[in-house]
Amino acid sequence: MNYESLEFAALETARVAPVTGCNELIAVAKHLHTLGTTHAYRALGGMLSSNLIETACFDKRLDDYVHNEVWAHLIDDVSVDSSGSRIAAIAKDELWSKVDFIVLLTMYRGSKENAYTDKLEVRAVINSTKDASPQTVDAFGKFILSLWGLWSGKSIFFKGIEKYLLEGIPGLEYLIQFHSLNYALDSKDWGKTSFFPEPFSESLVAQKLQLTMTEISAPDLAVMKGQNFYNPDNKYIQLCCPATSCIRRTGDRAPIAWICCHADYQMGVLRTVDEYQGRGLAKYVIHDLGNKMIKDFAAKVSSLYKYSQPNDAYVIQMIAERSNRTPIRLYENFGFRLVAEVTWAECRFHPAGGPPKL
Repeated sequence: MNYESLEFAALETARVAPVTGCNELIAVAKHLHTLGTTHAYRALGGMLSSNLIETACFDKRLDDYVHNEVWAHLIDDVSVDSSGSRIAAIAKDELWSKVDFIVLLTMYRGSKENAYTDKLEVRAVINSTKDASPQTVDAFGKFILSLWGLWSGKSIFFKGIEKYLLEGIPGLEYLIQFHSLNYALDSKDWGKTSFFPEPFSESLVAQKLQLTMTEISAPDLAVMKGQNFYNPDNKYIQLCCPATSCIRRTGDRAPIAWICCHADYQMGVLRTVDEYQGRGLAKYVIHDLGNKMIKDFAAKVSSLYKYSQPNDAYVIQMIAERSNRTPIRLYENFGFRLVAEVTWAECRFHPAGGPPKL
């Protein structure tokens, strides 16, 4: 595949529009920021943490490990502008009401040159602060089935999709499925609870146990393996995570507590090794990472606005397994609130008659 071309160009129809050019991608990114839902921020985070906008606007190749595509599904047909883009026409005339959902597709490059792995990730944003209408649910199901048909029958990973959207896709077969709780906190409220700790370097636990706050590095992954439900590899940490936080012993540099900001700007992979649990270390890595995420996200969003100031609101998000109450209580103490229950699933499809026409 030619990297400049679209992997799924055959998806384009009168109702499905690719978002490819610099101005179009920036317009969609700004709209997601304005929309401000948790799903919008996650899709926006995926756009900002990858090389998608940089490649389109500045031909800046950060790395080919990740390839993202953005697609918009339209409620009504939209005429193209002078550049031939329907998204540019929507952005120019503020016709965002004609878009019912936006999808971010993510592929990871495999070991073979110019080849992608069988891993295709899907993140979906309903263009509303409310649940999708039955018509939008039906359209999303048809979009996914057509996508699967072009993906040659390989599996698709749904990343934090709400259950009712998945239920609207006929013929779905779950290979892996788990439900998680999506918590969120407006950045304006970050630091307002009494639970927020002092700087880690000034804490008694850091001084008594001789601990240092740093970031996750490649040698740490061997220690982390098997400690979390999801075990990131080195490439993911280096190229996809905007920020990480790690507490380690000062002497042998061994990691003992860690957390990372995922590619879609969600906190996750929180863990303290067994022998150091009960010492309050988790709250320090959460605090450190939250500060990094707000600063990093604000800088990247500001780069989208050349002549105007962006809304500085940002929703910090985290994901937690339903059965693991310890990190949930920690996040609640920081002020996070439950906003949704979402599904993470690897799926294949067995639709009757094959993928439908969009």
